[in-house]
Amino acid sequence: MPKNIPVNVGLIGAGRIGSFHGETVARRLVDAELVAIADPAPGAAASLAGKLDVESSYTDVADLLSHPDLDAVIIATPARFHTNILVQAAEAGKAIFCEKPMALTLEDADRAIEAARSSGVPLQVGFNRRWDPAFSEGRSAIDGGKIGSPHLLRSLTRDPGPFGADPARIPPWTIFYETLIHDFDTLLWLNSNAKPVEVTAVADTLVRPDFADKGFHDTAVVTIRFDNGSIAVAEANFCAMYGYDIRGEVFGSGGMVTMGDVRRSSMTLFDKNGVSNETWRRDTDHFVHGYTAQLASFVTAVRRGEITEGPTGIDARNALSIALACIESVSQKAAIALK
Repeated sequence: MPKNIPVNVGLIGAGRIGSFHGETVARRLVDAELVAIADPAPGAAASLAGKLDVESSYTDVADLLSHPDLDAVIIATPARFHTNILVQAAEAGKAIFCEKPMALTLEDADRAIEAARSSGVPLQVGFNRRWDPAFSEGRSAIDGGKIGSPHLLRSLTRDPGPFGADPARIPPWTIFYETLIHDFDTLLWLNSNAKPVEVTAVADTLVRPDFADKGFHDTAVVTIRFDNGSIAVAEANFCAMYGYDIRGEVFGSGGMVTMGDVRRSSMTLFDKNGVSNETWRRDTDHFVHGYTAQLASFVTAVRRGEITEGPTGIDARNALSIALACIESVSQKAAIALK
């Protein structure tokens, strides 16, 4: 595709993150154009299309996939719909950016990967931390041998409080499927020369203990052992009252690298109340660069016809395999060997 011709992108899913991705394509990328939006909720696609000056909106995914001159799609629907829409888009010959998780079972993950492969379309998955400058620089330091061999790794996700969601509306095991899935991908990416071999997970309901007997989990800690002897820990909690806290750390034989900071900037206020920093409160603020950079990379992949950087369907499957092992580990109260 000639570089001066914009990549025509369709957005599937006009919810919170879909709206942000749509705004990114429409307002932040110079070589892509948002040409259509689809969402089954009455008026959702049309409303977002009006805000972003997009001419076409649909309630049916098939209608969007038939939009003239459509090159690629962004899938930002609820997770349970990802695989079927991905396969549908691949069969229509469209390049695909799919929000995480790409699938909820390994069988569906394999189905998604095969659909993209057999159709010859690029498939990129939305693990945005890889594009955050701090995490990207950390990976470069590891690859450059600056910390020696990784021994201990850590990744954490603490969502900003107060927790105001209705636990009854949150699908079971969301803490592994949709929250810690980011941490699993991050740890696999930072320890790229190693293979995970064993997973142990514990989970509880500490934020909303009144839902403890209803299968809801809002707190979890995971230990992952790798075949090179290194050990990783991932943790998550749905309510950090001080802000949106995303951090990573890799300790090695020759040093250590840390990534991420809950503080919005290095500015610190000293006043009569003491010492304080403003903190991040939303993922779309904290990772605005990462969210934008990953879609810019996807647009480049559409032009090239292949993913040359960024997380693929295989990467998504690898992270999912750890999430599924966590669910099994919590259920059985045992360590789970990865095949």
